[in-house]
Amino acid sequence: MFVGFNSFLRGRADAPLSVGEGSIIMPHTIIDLDAASEGPLEIPPGHLVWGYVTNQESLSQHSVALDKLSAADGEFTLGDMRFRGSGAAFVQGFQHRIESILRDNGAYFDGEQNRGHAQKEQHISFNIFHPHLLGQREGLFPATDIRP
Repeated sequence: MFVGFNSFLRGRADAPLSVGEGSIIMPHTIIDLDAASEGPLEIPPGHLVWGYVTNQESLSQHSVALDKLSAADGEFTLGDMRFRGSGAAFVQGFQHRIESILRDNGAYFDGEQNRGHAQKEQHISFNIFHPHLLGQREGLFPATDIRP
């Protein structure tokens, strides 16, 4: 499963959310099972999900099986989503990109091999500058002179 950046996924105790293996949650997707959601929401394995999902009905308009999208050649429409091009090329390219992200970030690090950014960059120090919080200069950053 892969969850894209700036995505938000929230289930509830009385309406749990589960995401099947091999599914892709696109960047900026919101899955928020609110009080109107009835029961659990299960995203089947191998699905692409996008947009704003609050229940089973909205999931049916904002998800597609990767196999079905891969078969698209030309134009494919589902709800407000319109895809043009080779579905197979998109799915293969996106899966390749996800694999690169996982590898480069150290998802396959076994303690000795396959280090990624998560393991290599642990000795970085950051200086964080904050703006003035109050007064005439509220919101402005202080003048800073950095000399190595």
